Amino acid sequence: MQDIGQEVEVIDVSYDLEHHTKHQVHTLSQKHVDSWKDEEKKRIFPPPKVSSSGVERRYIFGSDFPYRTPEHFQVNTTNCNTEFSHGFGGLGNVWGAAILPYSERQLRNWPLSLSKLAPSYKNVLRFMPISAEPDNLQTEFPLFSENFETLKRNPATDFILQKLTNVEDNLRSNGIEFGRARLAVDASSGKRGCRYCGHCLYGCVYQSIFNPKTLFEDLQKDGLTIHQGFVVLELKENKEGVEVIAVSIDDGKVYSFFAEKVFLAAGHFATTTIVARSLNLLNTPIEIKSSQYFFFPFFTYKRHHYEIEFTLAEIFLEIENANISPEQIHLQLYGRSQIIEDQVAALLPSFISKDLALDRLYIIQGFLSSEDSDTLELTLTNKRPDSSTVEIKGVENPRARWVIARTQSLIRRSLIKLGLVPPFYLKVLPPGKSYHSGGSFPMKGEHETFSSDLLGRPANFKNVHIVDSANFPNIAGSTIAYTIMANADRIVRSIKFS
Repeated sequence: MQDIGQEVEVIDVSYDLEHHTKHQVHTLSQKHVDSWKDEEKKRIFPPPKVSSSGVERRYIFGSDFPYRTPEHFQVNTTNCNTEFSHGFGGLGNVWGAAILPYSERQLRNWPLSLSKLAPSYKNVLRFMPISAEPDNLQTEFPLFSENFETLKRNPATDFILQKLTNVEDNLRSNGIEFGRARLAVDASSGKRGCRYCGHCLYGCVYQSIFNPKTLFEDLQKDGLTIHQGFVVLELKENKEGVEVIAVSIDDGKVYSFFAEKVFLAAGHFATTTIVARSLNLLNTPIEIKSSQYFFFPFFTYKRHHYEIEFTLAEIFLEIENANISPEQIHLQLYGRSQIIEDQVAALLPSFISKDLALDRLYIIQGFLSSEDSDTLELTLTNKRPDSSTVEIKGVENPRARWVIARTQSLIRRSLIKLGLVPPFYLKVLPPGKSYHSGGSFPMKGEHETFSSDLLGRPANFKNVHIVDSANFPNIAGSTIAYTIMANADRIVRSIKFS
């Protein structure tokens, strides 16, 4: 908004890191990695609770602030695993930083093409760093930049990429394309460049991993007004503009803010609740599309023992195989990390050497498109003057397990000759656990009420624009945050302001 000369104010709950932890993080950021003391690392990077079902929650610097929910937004869930963020910067505080645009194929049911989104993908990269390598993924997933740095490869990543390259024609014949993981990480030697400390999944003290919170803090220093400590309840529009009704988490009082236009980027659950309440859709189930999340390990015959310097995704695998699904499937390959080590320790029999296994172990995380996945239903069950209550339940799609099993089988057949062996262990997570959800008010949707226009405006609104994934026509298997930002940029630049 400021980029196009429009004044903007933000209303947000903005739960934040505790003051004493902020101080500890700042102290650590002023030191070289080699000078960090063990007690400092244990204090700032406590490991999350893990099990054979994966990570229950991944905190940032040991804090759960990204997941705290104010009493004014009450949620009951059934058959799903959902997370909501009212933290300053949202779930961007704890995301895995994987970024990939939607392909032309993934946008085929959208009312716009990749060429329409391309300028906005480029605009996003003006403020978000990208680590990438030119590779075969560019054909369907453009880089949109020639100005990027690349994180260094560890020996295991280099070994696997070379193995894949040796048989890339065979992989391609089975609909598998691969390349280096693209990440919103500063790989330069600058002030915020990655220092390879190995604690990426617990929080980056050097701010190398892009975090919306850091961007907001930078914008605040430049004069951006953020009304912190408010939960937005609903919106009322008239000829003069839009009234934003919000409740203070400090004193519980209800306040009104007034704006010419409102842009909803509260996260798809909160945005859906705000719109449902504003349209008085009480006790009305609203479908939310979701990307099914699953993971499985694989082993290599060659042992690679190396220091843990970096723990985000290393390799992307993209699958387009009509025998499995007409939709694209996205896989992310991860190497060693403390989280994986803790999981392995919980699973391995005592007579097997943990180190021997870990030096050969990798994790593949997979994501399906919403067409192949379980769905969610959100229902606004109560709208009090100062709070809202919603129920969210998961609705199973039997096809999801079928597609996932076929995907693992394809990977096993394709990689086993390379000495890369996926075992038969497979974990499918409940709907909502992928964090890749949306589509409650899709652009150009068929339903008169449960849809929005090309500018993200839901029914009966002219100056309210959804700019998060709640307006997505579908949720693709590939990463979601980059496309949320690009589509928001497109909407804002397409609007005529008075």
